[in-house]
Parts: sequence; C-alpha cells; structure tokens
Amino acid sequence: MSATTGNSISLSSRHASGAALTKEQQTFNLLIEQISKRREQLAAWSLLVPQYQKAYAEELVPLQSRVDRLSRELIVKLDEHASHEKLSASERQTMSKLLLGLLENFPDIGGDDALKRIFNRHASTDYDEEIALGVADMKADLEQMFGESFGDDIDMRSSEALLKRAREKMAVHQAREAAKEQAREERKAARAKNKKRPDATTLGHQEKLRAELTQSLRDIYRKLASALHPDRETDPQRRQHKIELMQSLNQAYAKQDLLHMLELQMQLQQIDQHALNDIGTERLEQYNRLLQEQIAELDREIAQEETQFARSYGISPARRVTPGTALQSLELQIREAQRSVAAIEENLKRVTDIKSLKNWLKEEKKRLKELEFEWELQLERNY
Repeated sequence: MSATTGNSISLSSRHASGAALTKEQQTFNLLIEQISKRREQLAAWSLLVPQYQKAYAEELVPLQSRVDRLSRELIVKLDEHASHEKLSASERQTMSKLLLGLLENFPDIGGDDALKRIFNRHASTDYDEEIALGVADMKADLEQMFGESFGDDIDMRSSEALLKRAREKMAVHQAREAAKEQAREERKAARAKNKKRPDATTLGHQEKLRAELTQSLRDIYRKLASALHPDRETDPQRRQHKIELMQSLNQAYAKQDLLHMLELQMQLQQIDQHALNDIGTERLEQYNRLLQEQIAELDREIAQEETQFARSYGISPARRVTPGTALQSLELQIREAQRSVAAIEENLKRVTDIKSLKNWLKEEKKRLKELEFEWELQLERNY
C-alpha cells in the first residue's frame, strides 16, 4: 500500500530549547523520508503502466507495423527495377547493397518466401543455407560452452529450435549448480552451527523483540479500529468513509505498515505533534525496526514492478528501468519510427520511375561510401 493520508510525520526535539534530536529521533525521520521516496516510486509505477501501455499499443505498434509494411513495399519495388536495362553495372551493384541492407533489418525474412527469393537474387549465398551455417556455428559455440553435445535432431533451418535446446540445457545446468550451491551452504551452515549455537538467552531476546514489535502495532491497531468501527456511525457518508479507512487500516496492519497507521492516528487526532515528539527511546527503537522492515518490503515491491515491466516489453534485464526513463525511451522509439515512416515514404516516391531512381541510387551510393569511410575511421581509432 502506497497511499498516504496527507499528514506529514516527523519528529522534532522534545525540549523547548530546541536541543538537537536524539539518535533515535534522527533515525526515525530518516527512515520516514526513505519510505516516502519509495512510496513515490511505487505511485509513479502505478501511473506509468496504463499510460505506457496505451501509448505503446496505440502509437508505437501501429508505427512499427507501418514501417515493416513500407519496408517490404520498398524492397519489392527496388527488386522489380533491379534488372532494368537503363541501369549500369555500378548502379545494379548499389541496388543489391541497398536491398541486402533492407533485408538484413527486416524482422522476419524466413517466413516470407518472396523476400527470401529476393535475398537469393542479390546475395552470393542462399538464404536458407546461410541461416543453417549460422545456426551450425552457434550450435558449435554453445556445445563448447556447455561441454556437451546438443544432439543431431535439431532443425537447423531456424535458430529458435537451437535456442530452445540451449534453454533446456541451461535449466539443467542451473539446477545442478543450485543443488551444489545448496549443498555447500548446508555444509557451511552446519559448520557455523557447530562453532556457535545461539544460547537460550539470545533466542529469548530475539523472541522478546519480535513480541514487542507485534504488540506495538497491535496497540495502535486497536485504538484505530475502535475509532473507525463503521457500525457506530449513523450518517451514511461518514459511515462509508469509515469503511474505507477501516479497509486501509486492515491492509496496513497486515503489512505491518507502521507509517500509514501513524498517519491515520494523526488524521483522527489520536496523536498530535507533541505526542510524537514525546515517544520514548525504547518505543522509538521498536518503531525504527518496523520502519526498516517496511523499507525492505517496499524495495522488493519496486524491484518486482521493474522486473515485470521489463519482461512485458522485452527490455533487457541488465538495463535499469524507471518510470521516467521508460517514457523517455518510448517517446524516442515513437519519434524514430515516425522518421522511418517518413523516410521510406519519400524513398518510395523516388523509385517510381527510372530517372528518379537513378538519381536516388547516386545519392545512396555516396551515402554508403560515407558510412564505409566512417566505419574504417572507427576501426582505426579502436585499434
């Protein structure tokens, strides 16, 4: 639960002279600040997901589909003109380079027989044979990495079957390594247990601390539940408001959300700033332990939001995603797709007749040479 009641919780000195906060008070305020920041992060994720999903589905996906459709149309048109009698050998060579570049970036040639035939006409190899060679090389690398054969029953016409087998091998490998790690941890734990067994006093102290934390929450809960009980309210609107607050309280108590329960107490005027400032050192230590646990739980929730979002939209797990960076990235992808649509539509207009096609090929040949020159310079810098 990330909602707040609107009441600011913080501690100030209990002394009228304005003496410095105690260590426990400083820790309490710092933990409250950290929780507030994490609440804001979760709230940002809640706002982002529907907004991102709408823009992704209504803007980016149609644009990407349009790019694919226009790219295919351009590939087919260029191939139709490739054998035109008015094209020179140099122009035909440029045409083939351009076509192969477009085909290389096309999302799925393997499922399009017409595009495969175009590839075969302009490449020095057969598409299916090239894919099979690439899959064979990948298979050899994976077998070397795993130290075992993947078998000869894999369909070498696509990398999907190979990757599926690799995932299966990886799952077996990870399970084997996890079992080894678990065995190592069990041996390590057994050695540590033999070296130092917690005595009854230590165990008793830990149980006492947990009981004190539970009791602190229970005391706050009982006071709030007594004030919020909806059956005691005759006014329908106030009754509904208390029902909502009671639901919020139950959720907070179930999650041991101390901050939200304190906020409810402030809202209901069960405590005021003076009462907060007057909390004793022992009780503050209990509260601080609860707040630390709450921060850990909020961190888990944030990590889960990030992981699920990245998985839903095919974002690499190695790339850190935040609500802000996610929207910026989506906007960049949309603008890039819009530029691609405009560029392909312009190219389609320029390949409608042989004269404009020849002019376009001249410009593209110059552009390709510039790209090759930049690439060579980059290689020189790297080496």
